[in-house]
Amino acid sequence: MNHASEPQNVDNPGEVNTGKHWRRLAPVALLYFIASNIKSTVQSALYIIPALAISVQTTSVIDTQWFWPAVCAIIALIVISGIVSYLFYQFRVRNSHVEIRTGLFNRRHINLPFWRIQNVKVERPFYYRPTQFAVVVLDTAGSAKEEAKIVAVTQRYANRLRAQILNERTEFLQNEESAEAREPVEDTESVSQSPGQDTVINRRSLSDLVIHGITNNRVWIILGALAPFYDDLAGMVSDWLSRHGLQLEQLVGSSSVTWWQWGLYAFTIMMLIMALMALLSIGGSLLTYYGYTLTRSDDRYVRKSGLLSQQEVSMRQSRVQMVAVKQDWLDRVLKRANVFFEQNKTGNQQNQELMAPNKLLVPSVTLPEAGALCEEVLPDSRLFSQTFSPVTPFYLAHHLLVRLFPVAVIVALILILEQQWQALSVAVTAAVVVSIAIWLRYKRWGVARDDNYIYVRSGIIGEDFQVFPLYKVQQVVIKQSVMMKRRQLASIKFVLASGSVTVPFLKEVQVRQLANLALADVERSARSWM
Repeated sequence: MNHASEPQNVDNPGEVNTGKHWRRLAPVALLYFIASNIKSTVQSALYIIPALAISVQTTSVIDTQWFWPAVCAIIALIVISGIVSYLFYQFRVRNSHVEIRTGLFNRRHINLPFWRIQNVKVERPFYYRPTQFAVVVLDTAGSAKEEAKIVAVTQRYANRLRAQILNERTEFLQNEESAEAREPVEDTESVSQSPGQDTVINRRSLSDLVIHGITNNRVWIILGALAPFYDDLAGMVSDWLSRHGLQLEQLVGSSSVTWWQWGLYAFTIMMLIMALMALLSIGGSLLTYYGYTLTRSDDRYVRKSGLLSQQEVSMRQSRVQMVAVKQDWLDRVLKRANVFFEQNKTGNQQNQELMAPNKLLVPSVTLPEAGALCEEVLPDSRLFSQTFSPVTPFYLAHHLLVRLFPVAVIVALILILEQQWQALSVAVTAAVVVSIAIWLRYKRWGVARDDNYIYVRSGIIGEDFQVFPLYKVQQVVIKQSVMMKRRQLASIKFVLASGSVTVPFLKEVQVRQLANLALADVERSARSWM
């Protein structure tokens, strides 16, 4: 059995076939399997953090006689599992198919035709960087997660394999559309370019990535995971301050400290915590998106980024179902936005995840850049020049009077009868906050259209836009309750391959017009959504 990472006939630069024999991975793949096991173990350990915190508080777990042997056993299992995964991993590429065999007890055989592969990603984890190896990730439209990975092949072979898969898939789609008398894949959506020519669409500088880290702070996830250890952390901080001559108990009981000094101390601590969170988030942004470059090669967009682990993600223009421009409240202050190119959504993929596999993200662009990117992917779209029709005021009436008001009244009556005045003030404050959020969301909702696209605006404090071509619509759902029907109102939901887009509480006439416009364009154009 061959033990190499490239096919025998490397003299042909376009050849990717490995022949009929199964091939093993290069030994560097051991690092990948061990690192994957460590990642899985850490993710699983997050679920037992509360139990571990209770154990630490009730007994000295670290000092028990079984703690370190258990740690050594876990490390040994991780390493042994990585070795087993390496030894029982085989692959071959032949006849326009990728075949992968994995597993010792739970054997798995994947046979993946080139034409089923939706995306090909080439990744270089940081532990591969000193070597010439890379990971090839093959995505399909029919899987809720990445279908297959060729864990360790040379980067040169990975690039050749990706090019051949994408070329053969393009030819397959062209032949399929020609047989059905449809328009060719390279239609007016694609910019005419010479084959193989790469055009840089967007680059992100270090300052852009710093802004992205600040505006998309996800450190609260880490803080939430550390919640069970807050008491221990507070004790450690108090001990550290005591060793340096600062006793918090004496400071609290001291009459020499005025209220404004306490306010200054609290404000300083809060700013230090926020600064630390921002630094961690900025570090994550730089690690993920350093060297971000978005290029276009023929009809395909390619994103390259990563400081330690390099990623190369591609997406065909014809597969883009929708462009989403999303602004959080801080993005609005800094006049920045995140742009998502969204393609087929499968399984339980989350819509808003920045690293979702069915999205290609351009982080923290300016609004003119966001408009230019939208027009690049969806020609002749005019996102920021649209006049949006708002939803009707019945949206407010439904959510405030039908949903919020009855619940708030019942809760308030119970608290008044129980004379829970402090809880009543909290409940009233919460009701006011929810009411303000509903009003802000009402003001954000809007829809617009032109001859080719539908535009939807939404949000609360931030503002999100979604743009999709009419011919990409796969289904239109009109929802109308009895009360809405009496008032000639309706909600409309557009179903696309990337997910659904809903606009509630519009006039029924407007909903019918939007539905007829989308369905008529789908029928008239007969263009493939792929």
